[in-house]
Amino acid sequence: MKKTLLFLTAVFCFSTLMGQQMNKILYYSHLYLESKVNGKTARLVFDTGSPYTCIDSIFVADSNLQYSRIVEGRMGGAGNSQETVRVIVNELTYTVSGQEYVSDISPIIQLKPIVGDYADGILGIDNLDGKVITIDYLNELMAFEDQLGHTEGFTSIPIRYENRRIYVPLTVTISEGIIIEGEGLMDLGSSGSVELTSLVAQKYALTNITPQIRFFTAVGGIGGAATGSDFRAKSASVGGFTLNDIVMGFSNNTGGALASREYIGIVGNDFWERFDMIIDLLGSRLFLRPNTKFNAPFESPVRGFSYTDRSRTLGYWIVNGLAENSNAEKAGLRNGDRIAAVNGRDVKGISLEERKTFFDGMTEITLTIQRDHETVEISFPFDEPKL
Repeated sequence: MKKTLLFLTAVFCFSTLMGQQMNKILYYSHLYLESKVNGKTARLVFDTGSPYTCIDSIFVADSNLQYSRIVEGRMGGAGNSQETVRVIVNELTYTVSGQEYVSDISPIIQLKPIVGDYADGILGIDNLDGKVITIDYLNELMAFEDQLGHTEGFTSIPIRYENRRIYVPLTVTISEGIIIEGEGLMDLGSSGSVELTSLVAQKYALTNITPQIRFFTAVGGIGGAATGSDFRAKSASVGGFTLNDIVMGFSNNTGGALASREYIGIVGNDFWERFDMIIDLLGSRLFLRPNTKFNAPFESPVRGFSYTDRSRTLGYWIVNGLAENSNAEKAGLRNGDRIAAVNGRDVKGISLEERKTFFDGMTEITLTIQRDHETVEISFPFDEPKL
């Protein structure tokens, strides 16, 4: 459930072994593309879990975007409910990787409270019908092409592309006696590996799994709060590729994307980052090639809390999730707490690149918190139980 994000600084073109011109992106839990919206520089999160390209409300206000036609609609996501949103109709032009798209609709959402200040919008799947999408996670490169290029060395997997959703064949082996088969939703807007829906969790009594780490997230996605658990499963497979000893999760939500009957779970970046990937939407094929991270072990959550980086707009990191019975929760940390400093370091001064490894090796943590117009310090051991 990590929400820590980094800033995408520039876009360059590179040639890769795939024989294509690739655009430099930033990959850190999410995929960030330097883009333009009506000519104004914006950082968009690439999200195949979103059928629409969306724009952040703060970005709309700060960039003084001009539009005249707007309607209201209801929109849901990984959160537990739906929200009423304003929707700009057929007036925004998105420039991504040198190509322009005029989006039929652009919902205005409160994105920064969900993923942080360095996201100005979501590039959904709506503008990419018929495209071939190539992603090189390790080298942080991406391309959008009109036709399929070289696929030597890749394994072809049939997918279902319907209603602006990408479904992949997914098999999850919880244990020797529990094997779950069906379709998974490819969700490149999710930072996790696999998260099973609440209906699947109920059917297979996943709440009985031990050990597991239960969590509550105040802002789990569009639609608000989310609850669920992380655990370690025997394996998860897409096509002929199997990742073993995988840390994954299940949802307890009663609504939203993680309560859907259309698929057994969502498959996020912690799964896909172990491959070079080509998505052929027109041909309904997924091409995968394991990269050097394929056999890397899945790490269990050790932090006990998650946060959203609002250091640019608010000057703080905002606590947005807590693990049940974690040291953070026992020490009194609360959802909504504003973190001003970590071990004496002002969060506004922690560099963007440093955040990738900032917590590595940390055994004790002291958070300086702004809460109810008071400053408090909360300290706790940083050695949470491992799965």
